[in-house]
Amino acid sequence: MIFDTLKNLKKYKGISKNLDAAIDFIAGTDFRGSSEGKTDVCEAFYYTKATIETRDITDAPFEAHRKYIDIFIPLTGREIVKTADIGSLTETYPYQDADDFYLFEGPAQVNAVNTPETFALLFPQDAHNSAGGVDGEVIEFEKIVVKVRVE
Repeated sequence: MIFDTLKNLKKYKGISKNLDAAIDFIAGTDFRGSSEGKTDVCEAFYYTKATIETRDITDAPFEAHRKYIDIFIPLTGREIVKTADIGSLTETYPYQDADDFYLFEGPAQVNAVNTPETFALLFPQDAHNSAGGVDGEVIEFEKIVVKVRVE
């Protein structure tokens, strides 16, 4: 997992061609005017804009993907993103190829507060859960999730 400020996003170019394309797109896009739902951009990546309510994710399962890297960018509000390496967790739901996910349980290794100034970059080994309420707060917030195809 990479967690950093958006102003540093371009520093992570060079990991993969698809991720580079997504980073350039993010850096040049004002998502505030985007429609809710999924937007296909190119074969390398797409994004979804959603309005989400925060919740208690203390005991919520982690999910992970094999085909996509996730980039979480809140547009408003804030959320807790919890992560752990899949090797440190117990798989509780087998991989579903059609939906590209599987579920895990166990302790979080990282709990980060994601805000409109930051982003979370989650690779296939990074099991994650997001939309956690900071200090138990329940708020509605807008979020962009960019799904980058693993090469």
